[in-house]
Amino acid sequence: MLKKEETVLFKKHNIENYSKIKIEEIQNIKKINLRFDPNSKELKSITSKILDIIIPTIPNTYSEKEKQKIIWLGPNEWLIIDSEEKLDDDLLNKSLGDENASVTNISESKTILRISGKKTFSLLSKFLVLDLEKNLSNDHLCVQTIFLKVPILLVRNKNFDNIIEIDIFINRSHVNYIYNILIDGTKNLDF
Repeated sequence: MLKKEETVLFKKHNIENYSKIKIEEIQNIKKINLRFDPNSKELKSITSKILDIIIPTIPNTYSEKEKQKIIWLGPNEWLIIDSEEKLDDDLLNKSLGDENASVTNISESKTILRISGKKTFSLLSKFLVLDLEKNLSNDHLCVQTIFLKVPILLVRNKNFDNIIEIDIFINRSHVNYIYNILIDGTKNLDF
């Protein structure tokens, strides 16, 4: 098996001191794309039993338990995030059946940039037409959007200390581009 390497070529930017923003790549997280008919109670039940989490059916939300999240992507599509990489996607695929569902490991094609800090929304708002205060107003919300022509998924994480923390799910091929733009965007947040 190939060694997993950092995707982002992090430079020594001390952005946390002058902009109150922290940007980091979250590595070694299993990401599974799951698709099936949302009207199938049987498939929902099988998935919920294997993952021990209820599948979210409300748009732009996610369910979470310990180190796993199930993120709603569409009426028949979810993204499963497993921070501990314990999820057996082969078991999930066999249990759901090839004809009724699609289970695809996309861990190597996507990466996560985590942005945290009091000015997180201000930074992201420079590059998005989305109303972040409305669409990511509290925990367990997510939204798919375009970041300067690049499709991304924004997920607001649980917040225990009143500091906003957003995970950006992005194709690996775009991550350095997005990272460099975010770094540049932090330079004038205190205007």
